[in-house]
Amino acid sequence: MSLRDHATRVAVLRVLRDVVEAEYRATRREVLDGLRAARAELGLKSIRATLPDGTPIAIITLIDPQPTVVIADEHAFLTWVAENHPDEVETLTQVRPHWQREFFARLAGLDAVTDPHTGEVIPGLATLPASEPRSFSLRPVPGGTEQVARAWHTGEIDLRRLLALGGETR
Repeated sequence: MSLRDHATRVAVLRVLRDVVEAEYRATRREVLDGLRAARAELGLKSIRATLPDGTPIAIITLIDPQPTVVIADEHAFLTWVAENHPDEVETLTQVRPHWQREFFARLAGLDAVTDPHTGEVIPGLATLPASEPRSFSLRPVPGGTEQVARAWHTGEIDLRRLLALGGETR
C-alpha cells in the first residue's frame, strides 16, 4: 500500500469513526432514556442485546448512583468534627478535605447522617437523594464480540442501515 493509499484510508476511517461515534452517542442516549422509562413503568433495570437471529451479544444495565452526602450547614458540621475528631480540623478552621471525603464515603448509603460509632446524628450534614441514572454498563456476553464479528462478515448486520450514513432514516 502506498502512502497515498494509507492517507486515503486514514481519511475514510476518520469519517467513518466520527459517524459511528455520533450514532453511538445518539443511540446510547435513546437506550438510556428507554431504560429509565422501562424502570419507571415496569421496574426493568437490564436488557439483553441480541443479533437479528436472537443470538445474545450483551447485557445492558442501568448504573444506579448512590445518594450523596453534602454539607447542609458548614458551621454545625465543623463544630461537630472539632468536638468529636479534633485532629481532623485544621487551624484555619475547616474540616480537612481528605478526611471529609473518606468520612463521607463511610457514610454513603445510610438513611440518616449519623456517626457510625455512636449513632449520633451529625449536625450540619444532609443526604441528597440519588439522581436519575446517567449511564449504563454494556457487558458483552461470552462469545458476543465474536458473534457480532461473524454477523457483520456474513451480512446479517447491515452497517448501512445500522449507521444511516448521509442522514438516511433507519
